[in-house]
Amino acid sequence: MRKFLVALGALSLIVIVGAAAGVGVLAYRGSALDAESKAFVDGAVPAITTSWSKQQLLDRATPELRQNAKPEQLAALFETVSRLGSLLEYEGATGQSYMGYNVGSGGIVSAIYLAKARFQNGDATFRLVLMKRDGNWMIHNFRVDPTPGVRSAQRS
Repeated sequence: MRKFLVALGALSLIVIVGAAAGVGVLAYRGSALDAESKAFVDGAVPAITTSWSKQQLLDRATPELRQNAKPEQLAALFETVSRLGSLLEYEGATGQSYMGYNVGSGGIVSAIYLAKARFQNGDATFRLVLMKRDGNWMIHNFRVDPTPGVRSAQRS
């Protein structure tokens, strides 16, 4: 009985240490993914909005976004948001990455961010959903919520 209890205790200790190590690795990896994904957003939003470039968005888009984004929808979006004018200040992004696992398709790494920027004729909030594929972050969803006119009265 004593040998059984010692073996059970040793096994329990191994499981606890293994679980703690796994949590540590996930926390470290999650922190690295957060930093990577934030850097991606902080580079992508200014690149897209400096000249309101559809191509800059498409160059960073997932294959699904490129496939589903109709040219007329993109043209309408960029025509509308380009009325905000020139980028004055990119205020940065907030958000985080997520790791998951789907049976059949394997591991999934994604991120959700909000970014804010000030433009000549207003402010905008950007909502981005990212996916990490083959080691690269890509934009899976890109939404712009403009607040036109907020800055234009102050610039007159």
